[in-house]
Amino acid sequence: MTKIIAVLGCGLIGLNWAEAFLNAGFGVQCWDPNENVQSQINALRDRFSGAKIDYFSRVEEAVKGVEFVQESGPERLEVKRALYQDIENALGAETIVASSTSTIMPSDLQQGLSYAARFVIGHPFNPPHILPLVEVVGGNLTSEATVNKAYDFYAAVGKQPIKLHVERMGHLANRIQAAVWRESIDAVASGQASVADVELAVTAALGPRWALMGQFETFDLAGGEGGMANFLGDIGSAIEALWDDAQRPVMTDELKVKIIAETKKLVGEREFADKINRRDEFLKAVLAAK
Repeated sequence: MTKIIAVLGCGLIGLNWAEAFLNAGFGVQCWDPNENVQSQINALRDRFSGAKIDYFSRVEEAVKGVEFVQESGPERLEVKRALYQDIENALGAETIVASSTSTIMPSDLQQGLSYAARFVIGHPFNPPHILPLVEVVGGNLTSEATVNKAYDFYAAVGKQPIKLHVERMGHLANRIQAAVWRESIDAVASGQASVADVELAVTAALGPRWALMGQFETFDLAGGEGGMANFLGDIGSAIEALWDDAQRPVMTDELKVKIIAETKKLVGEREFADKINRRDEFLKAVLAAK
């Protein structure tokens, strides 16, 4: 019997989650307050011939009989809390509810829920139907069993989950991304480089390397035969000095106009769907090569 997953919120992230679940052989029960999403759900059904994916106009119906709920609604605390209350009486006794939130911490979301012990963050990285990372983190009321079950579930979907043992705003990957974004904006704001050259610094140097290895393995190699011990004892101090030199750029209206104009010039006049397809095909090729 096909296991059924509920997807609540069928925007870009929710629909991509639905695609990921269908790819893994699960059935999907969808809900979104905008009934116009039915056409996109029908398109997914056509693509996955014979797959079970259905739309429900009432959120309580969408979560009935499911083992796992993936919520991807608006990134607003009050909206998510209201949704969790709406499904409370319709959930199974062992159903896990996971949120895709990228910024809100689980302890803030699970307050007042009778199923708080079965609530967890399962944060994907966009696009979730392609990129394998899922950050799993519980709140102060989440049971360890729930964290472990969520981890195992995402692994069964074909993802590469990681457990985060401390709640932090933005979780992990987005905090790393935010640090790089800060330096990228500062480079443009200070006049050090153009938007196009900042992009090239990533895509022609850091990005290809990061597709294969992260910072720790990169710097282990940078340490030569002595590895990380040599790096931390010698080269690392030069890198640490850059932390002291880092600064938070001020995002003025003038700077925003400059960034928008240079980015538009960089990406060109392609349709949004074309940009998404280009990104997705490149990501698939990189992951396949890896």
